[in-house]
Amino acid sequence: MTMRCLLDFLIVIPVTVFAVLPVRETMSYSRVKSYVSGAALLVCVSLAGTFACAKYALKSRAVLVVNIMVLFAVYLALVSESLTKKLFCLFNSVMLCEFCAMYTKYITAPYELAKVMKIWLPCAVYLGMSVIVGALFFRTLAVKLQVLMNEERIASVWRYMFIAPLVMAALIRWMSPISPLVIMTGRVRPVAVVLVMFVMASVFMFYHIFWWTTVKLTESARLQQENTFLQMEAKRYEEMQNYMNYSRELRHNFRQHILVITHLAGTGQLDELLEYLSQFTDSVSAGYKVYCMNHAIDAVASHYDRIAREQGTAVTWSLELPADLPVKEADYCAIFGNLIENALNAVKSLPAEKKRVKVVSSMLSKFMTGLSIDNPYTGTITFGKNGLPLSGKEGHGIGLVSVMNTVQRYGGSMNITAEGGPFS
Repeated sequence: MTMRCLLDFLIVIPVTVFAVLPVRETMSYSRVKSYVSGAALLVCVSLAGTFACAKYALKSRAVLVVNIMVLFAVYLALVSESLTKKLFCLFNSVMLCEFCAMYTKYITAPYELAKVMKIWLPCAVYLGMSVIVGALFFRTLAVKLQVLMNEERIASVWRYMFIAPLVMAALIRWMSPISPLVIMTGRVRPVAVVLVMFVMASVFMFYHIFWWTTVKLTESARLQQENTFLQMEAKRYEEMQNYMNYSRELRHNFRQHILVITHLAGTGQLDELLEYLSQFTDSVSAGYKVYCMNHAIDAVASHYDRIAREQGTAVTWSLELPADLPVKEADYCAIFGNLIENALNAVKSLPAEKKRVKVVSSMLSKFMTGLSIDNPYTGTITFGKNGLPLSGKEGHGIGLVSVMNTVQRYGGSMNITAEGGPFS
């Protein structure tokens, strides 16, 4: 009895592994600490369930449900993901394990019907099926689902995505035969084996197509973003070329200006001299502004500074960035551009004297970059559970989810404040 209960509780091992693989990078603690504590918890829960069943003659299936609920509560506490994503991973794990359990019934049915089945055989077959399914779905669980859950462009999909594996798990459970006599009737066994394999193959293909489509959409969006940055850099290069040509022209005409200035000074025409110098100074001061040493960031800053001037917003730039950044230029430009665009949108409707944005960015250390953007705002800003503002203003807050995901991908931190001062 004790051995049978212990074997029954081994079902929690594949359930736990399948549920943890997609979210192993988002554990609240270090991976080693999480794995060690998780393994210890599995052992304790299994032994406690076995002891309860053996001592009080409880049904192992009922105690197993309680054990899984306890493990899921710990899972919710340890994984730093949204609830819907956690539910998806759990139900996906249950679906795969239900498939293994049903296949185990079909494999062991002849031995059970002949009453020659050993007590350890169902558990061994089930664990063997779990290893096979785990090997087939390993890349899907460990890589593809992780990519999908980190993609902000499909974030809204996860609100309802968990329903699919839940329905599939319930369908497999409903299809699972109760008696081995039913399995061995006619062609039920071979037909069901092929049919269920087809169902699991369909699930595998669905995940793969979903992942492939998302990757292609992400790649397309990335290329579009890079093209935008290249257009900014091309515009910046054109500005630099125009300034160089203008400077060359000024140097060429400088001798003529000296002659005019000398003549006006020598003849005592001071009013005419001051007027001429004023015109000359205005033409010389219209120069080329360099925002920072990094060409990509410099181009983005120039682009948004031009937009700010068009809408009458004063931007204070303080960009002390080197030519080489510790992060990818495309990622930093995306963060930089999204936040500045949000700031400019936020001050667009303010009075002229309040249209101002302050941008500060510098190296905090050799491997850490800091960025701060402040702007005034009107109205009240409410923050959501993810720490991001919820605003009804059109165009305000766009891209903050993308910014936060990029920051988290680099192991950075992002702080947003809007109380008692500007939006920062």
